[in-house]
Amino acid sequence: MIKTSIACLAARTVRAALRMMGKGATTLPGKIALKIDPDIISRKAEGKNIITVTGTNGKTTTAHMISDMISSMGINVINNISGANLQTGVATTLVCEKGRGDDMYVLEVDEAAFAKIAESLGPKVCVVTNLFRDQLDRYGELTHTRDLIASGIAKTGAKVILNADDSLVASIGDGIEDRCVFFGMDKVSMKENNEKYPPRKGVIPASPDAVFCPVCKVRYEYRAHSFGHLGDFYCPSCGFKSPDSRFEVIYDLGTSPSNDDYEYKIRDSLSGTTVDMKQKVPGTHNLYNTCAAISAVTVFTEALKGREGDADLFRSSCASQDHVSAAFGRMEKIDIDGKKLCIFLVKNPIGLDRALTFIADSNDKASLMMLLSSNFADGKDVSWIWDVDFESKAEDLPSNIAVSGQRYADMKLRLEYAGAKVGRSGPNDKAIDILRELIDECPQGGCVYVLPTYTAMLSLRAGLVRELGLKEFWK
Repeated sequence: MIKTSIACLAARTVRAALRMMGKGATTLPGKIALKIDPDIISRKAEGKNIITVTGTNGKTTTAHMISDMISSMGINVINNISGANLQTGVATTLVCEKGRGDDMYVLEVDEAAFAKIAESLGPKVCVVTNLFRDQLDRYGELTHTRDLIASGIAKTGAKVILNADDSLVASIGDGIEDRCVFFGMDKVSMKENNEKYPPRKGVIPASPDAVFCPVCKVRYEYRAHSFGHLGDFYCPSCGFKSPDSRFEVIYDLGTSPSNDDYEYKIRDSLSGTTVDMKQKVPGTHNLYNTCAAISAVTVFTEALKGREGDADLFRSSCASQDHVSAAFGRMEKIDIDGKKLCIFLVKNPIGLDRALTFIADSNDKASLMMLLSSNFADGKDVSWIWDVDFESKAEDLPSNIAVSGQRYADMKLRLEYAGAKVGRSGPNDKAIDILRELIDECPQGGCVYVLPTYTAMLSLRAGLVRELGLKEFWK
């Protein structure tokens, strides 16, 4: 159609102009294309092999892992690497990224946007990572977010990869069992690790995000916990429980997943195959992300080759994990003359709790910098930082702590209430100066951990591009 051609030309021209100006151009081209042709997404997605990834935490990391894994198999992958996951960002990727006829598209999609564009995208595989309380001013309650994702999935014929340990995500599979594949932690591993390594006692209980059965309104019972509300759950009233997973992580927390080359196993119950693994992106939460990525790649290649349950395809997917690297701002470790800088995006209570646990358990922590902002993309309400258990981790955090961002005073107060002493603090325009001082003080082999909210991360990253010559976030 003529208007589609005009929309594509306009979007590509705008992106080229913005890139010449040093701008990311990740959403405006798509916005213009959608204005000219509201059906541009469905037109450009038609006939393409697409995997979508949605959920609260882990979207960017999981999508990045899937992209790296598929690329290592010799397939050209197109993705929204910048994390522009709203309708405009997805449109920009489909319209502006040049490819070949055999391309694979891996698209991270915002939870709310997913309901609007899932049908237009027509994905072959949909991955749902997890659902945690996040930006209530924008998303509303978790059951609403769950319903948005479920409505989007209902409009597709995709294979659906669901987190079996998340009660809300698992419930999306009701009525579509024939096309659902579940992943999660091995239930025996989970129980044994709970017994051998009980959680630290803090003043704040585990995340109450989804502890009630949506049907019975009865509190779930747990045979074992992973973190937050994830675990081997069951409803004592109606019997709804954590589904049996096809893909499972078998693990032992005798050594910390916070450290490099953590060893674990992944089992595919359908093929009866278990593979020894070494973690490429550290952190307990990334065991879930890795399992989700391997599940998606395995299911996609099985459908492509018509060989469901083929052990060789599963092994190939596991082997491709060796080519995975951290995504921008998600456990991204940058070497600076023998010192390390690690950036870890945080945006909700469970994400910050995981980050603090990771740092507390790490063996290279030298200092910690936290950046809290409250722009629209961060969530205007920052009271969520009081729902995080800083107290049980405070004594294991680095002694050298700094805070910045628009709401640095709020974060400083929260840390001091937890018993953690803050050395340096200041607003956004001081962030790079503070970080430079932390890097200068960092010993060789040590790591400066940085935990920013979203817009604070973009601002900091822009400064690091200038200071350290890092590549731009859209590259």
